[in-house]
Amino acid sequence: MKINVKEYKPNEVFKFIRQGLDLTQEELAKTIGISKSSIEKYEYGTANYTFETLVKIAKTYNLDIIIEQSKKNKNS
Repeated sequence: MKINVKEYKPNEVFKFIRQGLDLTQEELAKTIGISKSSIEKYEYGTANYTFETLVKIAKTYNLDIIIEQSKKNKNS
């Protein structure tokens, strides 16, 4: 799974990650040690998750988080 985060809102990115792992909100919450209601809030965009939460998911499910600078458009 590869997600270009520039194209989505943070809550959508979080939901895509969970769905890409084929997990329910409850399963993800239990595995990373947070409440299901926190997962719901992250996905609805009513609360912000931290980078630490993303790292915990990445470590638990053997995912890579890659941050790279976009190539500038030649017309810019």
